[in-house]
Order: sequence, then structure tokens, then C-alpha cells
Amino acid sequence: MSRFVSRFIVPGSLAAGLFILDGNQVAAARDLVGPGNDLVIHAGAAVTDWRLREGASLYVNGADTLGIQVDGGSSLTAENAQINGGSGVGIRVSESTANITGSMVVSTGSTALLGSNGSETTGARITVTDSVLIGSGTGAGANYNNAITLINTQVLGSAASSNALNGGNGIRLLSGDINVTQGSNVVGEKHGALLSMDTFVPVPRANNLIVDNSRVEGQTGAAIAVQTRNTSPVDASIIVRNGATLVGGDGVILQAGANTTVDFTAANTDLSGDIQIDAGSATAITLQDNATLTGNMTGVSTLAVDSSALWRMTQNASVGAVSMNGGRIDLGGTSGAFRELTLDSLAGSGTFGLGTDLAAGQGDLLVVKGDVSGDHLLALQNTGTDVAEGQDPLTVVQTGGGTGKFGVLGGQVDLGTFVYDLKQVGNDWQLVQRPGEVVTPGTRSVLGLFSAAPSVWYGELTSLRSRMGELRMGKTQGGLWTRAYGNKLNLSAGAGVAYQQQQSGFSLGADLPVAVADGTALVGAMVGYSRSNLDLQAGTSGEVDSYYLGLYGTWLSDSGYYVDALAKLNRFQNSSDVRMSDGTKSTGDYANHGIGASVEAGKRIAVSKTVAVTPFTQLSVLKVQGEGYSLDNGMKASSNHADSLLAKAGAKVSHTVKLDSGGTLDYYAKAALAHEFANSNNVKVNGNRFTNDLSGTRGEFGIGLAAQVTDRLQLHTEFDYAKGRNMEQPWGINAGLRYSF
Repeated sequence: MSRFVSRFIVPGSLAAGLFILDGNQVAAARDLVGPGNDLVIHAGAAVTDWRLREGASLYVNGADTLGIQVDGGSSLTAENAQINGGSGVGIRVSESTANITGSMVVSTGSTALLGSNGSETTGARITVTDSVLIGSGTGAGANYNNAITLINTQVLGSAASSNALNGGNGIRLLSGDINVTQGSNVVGEKHGALLSMDTFVPVPRANNLIVDNSRVEGQTGAAIAVQTRNTSPVDASIIVRNGATLVGGDGVILQAGANTTVDFTAANTDLSGDIQIDAGSATAITLQDNATLTGNMTGVSTLAVDSSALWRMTQNASVGAVSMNGGRIDLGGTSGAFRELTLDSLAGSGTFGLGTDLAAGQGDLLVVKGDVSGDHLLALQNTGTDVAEGQDPLTVVQTGGGTGKFGVLGGQVDLGTFVYDLKQVGNDWQLVQRPGEVVTPGTRSVLGLFSAAPSVWYGELTSLRSRMGELRMGKTQGGLWTRAYGNKLNLSAGAGVAYQQQQSGFSLGADLPVAVADGTALVGAMVGYSRSNLDLQAGTSGEVDSYYLGLYGTWLSDSGYYVDALAKLNRFQNSSDVRMSDGTKSTGDYANHGIGASVEAGKRIAVSKTVAVTPFTQLSVLKVQGEGYSLDNGMKASSNHADSLLAKAGAKVSHTVKLDSGGTLDYYAKAALAHEFANSNNVKVNGNRFTNDLSGTRGEFGIGLAAQVTDRLQLHTEFDYAKGRNMEQPWGINAGLRYSF
């Protein structure tokens, strides 16, 4: 016995007082508490055994005793007691009640606690709290119509007995009820719990086992076993709930033999292990209230997966009738080890998780031999790898017919570059590519990022052009300046990919006047940073962090002509955040560089003393380094470049007002027609070629205000709008100041 105790958690206060007797040390006759008598024994009383009859009452208060038998409507209360039945039962209760608290009950040759000899109308009712039950055979047993409640109690059944029904079972039910609750721990050297039939009664009765927020373990066998006795049929109702744990030493959490009827329900708990049901058993499994089962099922007659419950398969499985009510079954196969689930029939509404490898033409398979009813979803594993060219459609569901329908979670399946749909072919369901080569979110992110550099570059250029416009207000001293800017763009890249881009950033610069023969000039340098967020729809996004530096200059002749020029070098840090249609995420990033230049020329024509018209033309060119990168879902992308050649012509009308303080206020409106010539920015996604074509003509419009507050301080703000082919800018705004030397 000592080696079993050492493998079991026994509170120190109880273990310190544990006394072990063999059968020869037990008194030959029991001390009798007669009908209607009440007796209290305290610590230090003589160690003996007791029998209660016909309404007697015994209160064991901190005392040590030998075995106790409670019969005929009697009652036992034991608190902080040490009870050892030797080779017999520790406590046997028949048609009576027992309340045991903070105590240890031991049997070195039988059952520690037993509810026995129940009838069709009466039986023992036993509650055990904060105690330890150790039996050489069974820890706690409930026979016909007897009920035991275990509250935060430790139970151990060793394997000393050769009797299969009384050998190494933590608890045993023979047509009885046991409720294991509130942190109890039940361990059997063979089975954690054994359920069978009491054959000594005329009317069969089912077993009822509840495991609530507690643990049941079979060290070498199943956590729970349901077995026949003398070929008599066995009925069992088993409920496992509220974070309960089942552990089978052989990997089985529920085993049922032939000629059994089992109703097993798991609710609000995570279970790991197999369910093995022999032929000739009628077993109904219900998973509900977010319960999770990870393991295999064999021989199950009916399965219900309800209310967000989940069954994770670990190998091929075959189940009878399956009903789904908001639950999910994950087949969980992977490349080279895909799984098959075979059902007799399918009803209700639920989700099946299937793994696929379209490149190899393989995947998990759901087979329904009979009819399907209801609407079901397939959660198909999305990937960034393309389907092999010429590959036949993959069948993911086979059925025998019925009115049931299948769809895919997310409405589509992302397989590499292109979108696939689930299509019914006869009674089966297959994955086929959507007509028109519709691209996946991963492809959208690639095309969007590779097309973003020019629009990022031009958004940064706008603030610098506004700065050089200030210099033509008649104040041509050198100075320091800063600009903050932001804009929103609606763009269309290759393959019909439309996305929104929102940019914010700032620039810092300084310039100095330069002496020229005709007019005035300034040259300067600037640095800046911008962040552009790309919204590619359906939870997919991109991000571009742009760092830049540049040189610029402006020349203004005495007759009103001007030329502005700049050159700018950028480093773009790009990242993708892809939400695939099955809800999983994929990411990727890369960095590249761009260099560009812009020249603008025009003439300020005075219409009156306060009004001027300035026609202008502009030519800009940008070269962006090609780059390749991968997403972590296996998608591979590359771009040859992302270039731009933009020509623009327009005019600005301005009105200047002198302020009482001596400064000036210059407000203006401008309009221009721009044309993008670049149309061959090629992109490859998994080897599939696309063209990011942002070419076309657009109109640009703007209004602005520049205030020369003092001789040294100038403020500026501008609002812009543009619309054309492949591009719309609903708004753009920049504001800043400069301080002259």
C-alpha cells in the first residue's frame, strides 16, 4: 500500500496520521450502535470497528477507527478521522447516509468507500469533502441506486485485486451515481472510472457519472471504461464539464465494450485522448459549450458537435450519424499525411477544417456515405503557393446525395496567385479556379506595394514645390523651413487591384541665395520622412516608410520667368500584412531605393498691381529599383521597376493683399493637366506576370494661402484635388513655415 500512497497526492495532515493494518489486526466482532442510538467518539478513543443499524447515528470527531458499516437508515458523520478497514471495506453504507470531511479512509484489500445494497426505491447517499480515499482494488464504489458526491477529494484505487471489476479502479459504478466535483482527483492504477451493471436486482438501472472541474486518470487503462458483467447490458450517462480533465494511460479517455449503451457529453472543457467503442455498442457523443476534443473516435454511433465545440482529429476516422449545430471538426491533415473522415450521414449546420496541397493535387477528404442535409462550411487551408499547371480539380467532399449544401469559410479559397471556389459536381464538391483570373489578397498586396513608390514620391514632391513657390513672392533671402503634409489617393494597379493610400510626412530644409547675372536664385538641401498606409480591402494592408534627401534650386528672372529644379533620393521600406480568406495572416517585407528629378518652368504675368497669372509646365522622372520578396505563406513576388515619367501643364492665378502690419497675404488657385507615360512596370507573382499600369491623364486643382507675416517669417498652406485614369486624390493638404536669414 505504501508505494501506492507515495505516487498519490495525500495532504500532509492526513498522511501523518495514516495507520496501516492487515486483516489479522482487525477485531473479530464489530462494536454495535443499536437502533435509534447516537454515539460520538473523539481522538484518543479505542481503535475498533463499528456497525450502525436501524436509525443509529455515529459521529467520529478526530478519532482513529477500523472499518465502519452503516445500515438501515442510519447516519455517519466523520470529521478529521482516520478510518482503516484493513482487508475489508473501509466504510460501507447501505440505505443510509454518510458525510465525511477532512478524513482519510483506507482499505488494504478491498474498497475504501462503498455504497451498497440499494433497492429500486432507496439507496445510500454519501458526500465526501476535502478527504482522501485509498483502496486496494477500488477507491470509491457505488452499487445499485447508491450515490456518492466527491468534493475536492483525492481517490486512489490500486490493482491488488484480481477481480476485473474491483482491480485498480479509482471509482466504480454498478448501476450507481457518482459526482466528482470541485477539484477532486481520481486515479486508478488501471481505469480511472469503471462503469458496469449490478446484476443482483430485478430492474436494470443506468449508471450516472459527472466529472465537474475535476480530474480522472487511468494509469494503465482508460480514463473511463464501460464494460458488461456476465453479458448483462450496461447503460451509462457520462457528463464531463467545466474544465474537467480525463487522462488514459493507454491514450484512451473513453472505452466501451459490446452490449453497452453510452451517452457521453463534454461541455466547456478541453479533452485530449481517444474514444474507442467496440462493435455492438450504441454510443452517442455530444460536444457542446466550447468543448474541445483532440483525438480519434472509433465505433461511435452518433456524434453531435454543438455550440462552438471542436473535434480535432488525429488520424482517419469513421463515425455514424453526425449532427452539427454551430460546431467544428478539423481533419487536420498536412502534406503527405492527409486524413479522411467517413460519416454515415450529416445534418445540421457546422464547419469542417480541411488541409490541402493543390500543387500536389492532395488534401483532406470528407466522405458522407448517406444523405447530407443542412448548410455546412469548409475551412480550407489557404496558401501562397500556386496550383500546379494542368492539375485536375481537387475533390474535397464526397456524398451519397441529399439536399445539403457546402460553402467555404470566407467565401473563397486563396491558393497562390488566384482565387478558387467550391463547386458542386454531381454529389461531390470540388475546388476550381474562379473565372477571370481573380487574384488573392496576397497578390493584391504585392501589386499594391510595387505600384506605391511613384505616388509616395509625388506626395513628398508637393510640399517642396510649395516651398519654391514661396520664394517667388519677392522675398528671396535664404532661410530655414519645414513642411507637414498629408493626402489620400484612390488607385488602381495591375489585375484590376484597387486600393486606397493615405500618406503623412514632413520635410526640413535650408537654402541660400546665389548671385546670378539676370535675376535672383537660391539653392538648398532638404531631408524628410513619410509613411503611407495602403488599404487593400478585406483586412489586407501594406505600409511604406520613405526616407529621403534632396537638392533643389530656383531661378527668378527680372522679367518674371522662373525655373525650379530638384533631385531627390529615397529609401523605401515596404511591408505587407495579408489577411487571407480563411482568416489567417501572412506577412512579408522588403526595401528598395528610388531616384528622381523634376523641372518646372513658367512666367509670372502681372494682370494688375495685385493680380497675377502664372502659366507653367513641369517634367518629372522617377526610377525605382526592382526588388523581390516572399510572404511567409509561400508566395514569391518580384518587380522589374516602378518608374514614372510625368508631364504637366497648367496655370496659377494669385491675388496679393497688403496687410496693415506691413506684410502681404497671397492667396491663389491653380489648375493643371498631367499625363503619366510609364505603363510597363512589370510584376511577377509566383511566376505569373502582371503590369502595374498607372498611365493616363488627370486633372489637378488646388487652392492655397501664403502670408508674409514679417520680413523674416512666412506661413503657407495648400489644399489639392486630382482625378484621372487609375487615380483620384480626394484631398491633399500641406502647411508649413519658413524663417529667413
